[in-house]
Amino acid sequence: MKKNFIAVLLLCSLGCIAQDRIFNYTYQSNVLNKGQKELEVWTTILQGKTDYYREIQNRVEYEIGLGANLQTAFYLNSMQKAGFDNITSEIVMQPTEISISNEWKYKFSDAVANKIGFAGYAEIGVATDELELELKAIFDKKIGRTLHAVNLVFEPEWETTTKEGKVTTNTAYKYEMNYAFSYNINKNWNLGAEIIDRNVLYKSNNTTQSALFGGPTLSYSTNSFWVMLTALPQIAGLSNPDGMKGLNVDEFTKFETRLAFSFAF
Repeated sequence: MKKNFIAVLLLCSLGCIAQDRIFNYTYQSNVLNKGQKELEVWTTILQGKTDYYREIQNRVEYEIGLGANLQTAFYLNSMQKAGFDNITSEIVMQPTEISISNEWKYKFSDAVANKIGFAGYAEIGVATDELELELKAIFDKKIGRTLHAVNLVFEPEWETTTKEGKVTTNTAYKYEMNYAFSYNINKNWNLGAEIIDRNVLYKSNNTTQSALFGGPTLSYSTNSFWVMLTALPQIAGLSNPDGMKGLNVDEFTKFETRLAFSFAF
């Protein structure tokens, strides 16, 4: 019991009090304390397909610890896209998409006090034409000054559209595996990397597209503030449509980067 208490104190001394993660894409098992609140802002930029393409995703999150190893969060999301149109030979910007999300996360074991940290995560997202459910199994372990984390993600999506003048629903199943590693430079700075294997199965034609991403991540934190920056280029197209070679630029982009910051109160 004494050893566990000392381990928790050590973890806090490394600057992890105010946040529940130090990676942009890969989640950790820890949760906010009861009554602790965070306001998070995310911006993700995706770019690069066969022709010009850029997408900007923004999320504002209000997160609160409920106690008993449970936390919840509410999101307001927006997305803007612009790409080259082969018909008009112009850059066309699509209408802004707005959605809302609700997250729940429960910690079963701790990455420091137990042999391995483990948490379950569920998030539901609702847009005017789309419904999605994201489920994560989160594993992590603190070893000395390093942190290792693995996420197994399953995300079904249902998009309402029209076909031959009739309303129909397209179903896709996204699943991915994330691995992240970070080294604690000092009590404020962490430097590491994230690797993500992304896959999308389309129910309509039973085809799968997938790609491998990986890149560096840098985070800075204090007791009431943290900021993270991750660069995530596509390393390889693992399953491309129509026998395409190289990177998968049909479902995914060549490069993305994410900046996120948070204030705890």
